[in-house]
Amino acid sequence: MGTVRKELQVAVVCSTLCLLVCAAAFGFIVGWEAAKAVLLGGAVILVPSVWIAKHVASVRGAQYATVVALVKLPLCGLGFALLFVLKPEIHAFAVFTGAATVLLALPIATGLVQHLKW
Repeated sequence: MGTVRKELQVAVVCSTLCLLVCAAAFGFIVGWEAAKAVLLGGAVILVPSVWIAKHVASVRGAQYATVVALVKLPLCGLGFALLFVLKPEIHAFAVFTGAATVLLALPIATGLVQHLKW
């Protein structure tokens, strides 16, 4: 499980870098408030993903990997609900752009890491 944990960690780091690039682009084009919204939207997806990467790659992770993975969707939904309730004036398109960036970057980065054996 050590190599799986390392691959997942590298994929999360690569996804975080993609999110930072997307936020910087939004900052220069739209404004820095939108860049913060991109980061918050990406964080809503990244935080449960980091939690899953930690638990699935643990010693007991193989036993309950499906259950842990099914917890990710409600956690992300709760994160979006809290974000829009606590900050109703937030730039919604930027939030979903950040989330989409992470949702696309995670599987691509995971596949590249596994293919290239980083």
